[in-house]
Amino acid sequence: MANMDKEISLFSAVCAECGAQFEVPCLGDMSYGEYLFCSENGKIYAYANAFNANSRLIEVLLPEPINSELFQSALAELADKVLGQSLTSKRHCPNCRSTKVSVFTGKKTGVTWVKPVTYERLLALGKHELVELVSNFSSHGSP
Repeated sequence: MANMDKEISLFSAVCAECGAQFEVPCLGDMSYGEYLFCSENGKIYAYANAFNANSRLIEVLLPEPINSELFQSALAELADKVLGQSLTSKRHCPNCRSTKVSVFTGKKTGVTWVKPVTYERLLALGKHELVELVSNFSSHGSP
């Protein structure tokens, strides 16, 4: 069940920069330990589970002190690209790429299937390279 696509509800969103309206997937209230990441172009989403082996490895190798922002940023930014797009822990407008996106908490507009993040590139590194890359990660991105 670790690498299965996940059905996630869609909600209306609006960009504060350009005014574009679009749908975004949102995890429900019962999604403890799950994160939703967005591509820099705002068109691709992927999810991560904080309790799987890859996430735990990244958490253990991150520099102290580890806070939620650092952990989520690392999980997103160290993940493999999806269709050539890097992932971030922030939503991006698919029109202008701004991160000033407001989600309407009103009714659900539909559902979508979201793929889990993968870390094949990261896990293909040698031990020294892996430890160095993750342990030098900061909340502003990898070194």
